Amino acid sequence: MTLRFYSLLLALLFPYIVFGQNSLTKEQVTEDYQILKNILTKGYPSLYEYTSQNEWDSLFTNFEQNQIKTIHSDNDLYKSITELTDYARDGHLIIMRPQLTSIPKLFPLLLKIINDKLYTDTEDFGIPLGSEIVSIDGVDGFELIKKFMKYAPSDGFNTSKKERQVEREFGILHFYEFGEKSRYKVKYKTPSNQETVRSVESQTFESIGKRYSNRNSFFGKKTLGKQEPFLYFIDSLNTTVLTMNTFSLDGEKFQEALKDIFKEIKQRKSDHLIIDIRQNEGGYPLNAINSFSYIASQPFRQRLSSEVITASLPEEPYSQNLVNGFTYESFFNKYYKDAKRQQGKWILDQDENEPFMIPNKKKFEGKVYVLIGGKTFSAGSSFALFCKNEGISLIGEETGGGYYTQTGGYPMIYTLPNSQIKILISFVKIARFVKDRTIKRGQGIIPDHEVYLTVEDLIRGRDTQLNYVLKQIDSK
Repeated sequence: MTLRFYSLLLALLFPYIVFGQNSLTKEQVTEDYQILKNILTKGYPSLYEYTSQNEWDSLFTNFEQNQIKTIHSDNDLYKSITELTDYARDGHLIIMRPQLTSIPKLFPLLLKIINDKLYTDTEDFGIPLGSEIVSIDGVDGFELIKKFMKYAPSDGFNTSKKERQVEREFGILHFYEFGEKSRYKVKYKTPSNQETVRSVESQTFESIGKRYSNRNSFFGKKTLGKQEPFLYFIDSLNTTVLTMNTFSLDGEKFQEALKDIFKEIKQRKSDHLIIDIRQNEGGYPLNAINSFSYIASQPFRQRLSSEVITASLPEEPYSQNLVNGFTYESFFNKYYKDAKRQQGKWILDQDENEPFMIPNKKKFEGKVYVLIGGKTFSAGSSFALFCKNEGISLIGEETGGGYYTQTGGYPMIYTLPNSQIKILISFVKIARFVKDRTIKRGQGIIPDHEVYLTVEDLIRGRDTQLNYVLKQIDSK
């Protein structure tokens, strides 16, 4: 399992960590920046969702008149446009560094963020598990978290997704911000409140990856790195736990897996079903819809509308299409050409997946609880919202995916010609169907029961959120 998970981790993070340090002229920086600006202003439908046009005008002006003077390499440009695009507040808008032939050694400690503080998630390098990292090379732990947040995109003003990414990629993000180092001066406070300073040598990415599954906060180690839906049973409570780490699997195979899963649950005659989507960062919407149909009690809805703001792709020569069977133009002509036109937008009210949004004839009839977290995103957040709308109990922390809107349709990768920085961006904005409109704009899906990991639970390896549900079931 360790090697398999390490391989998955490597595949996930490698695009983010291989990059160049090539120098750029002012003209090259200007060209790359202008291409990015054109993509954002001419095609991106959510530019003004959380940041006003006046604010964007000020940001662009500051970049063009001041910040551009400080940019002399692809590394400088990467950091600058990452900070700029963070104002879009879109978890699907991802900036990726260009490639380099070798990967540097990195800060090696595996950390967990709890209450805005950094804690060790393993017992390595002589530092006890659960120690608070007070500072690294004199930079305060809280300040490090703040600096790294710009590298972790999230929907709206959500921070839970950002925190989960920062703790997962801490060594890489430290390198992004401070460069390569051979050793680090780490000040930490042990669980017994002893403050100590230790010198820690940098480690290879491979060696860090091999320790990744040793994190004490990885409670469900039997599901770690597992892509297929996974079941286990707690017979003493007549309870089934279903873990769905992704909706990115082949649709037909996923549907077959669901049939087998709910057939087995029925055979077990479980009274309670706990669905764990805390690690589910999304995938195909139809997989989320089909999954929810097994616990839905009535027909449900996914969206109010979707919209685009352009009939043709901006800066097309620098783009790479990711949607099979379509170009952007053919996609637009099929879905939006005849859609309602309003204030420079094409708005589509129909949802092609609506026929599938009904309860499955073999749905689960017992009590359902759903575990959510900061990594719950995109189609994972859609599943959580289906539950929210129907009154199914959500437990954990706010999802990384937005409550009211999502910009996740028709994704495209752009490569800036001089820096080779890549941009993953989507061109369809979705207005989600919600029943509770008291939720603040810019939040994710809020759990009915907010349950957070404590330092003591981290040290003891206890799954705070799952244990909360099991206690609720046991008390009944």
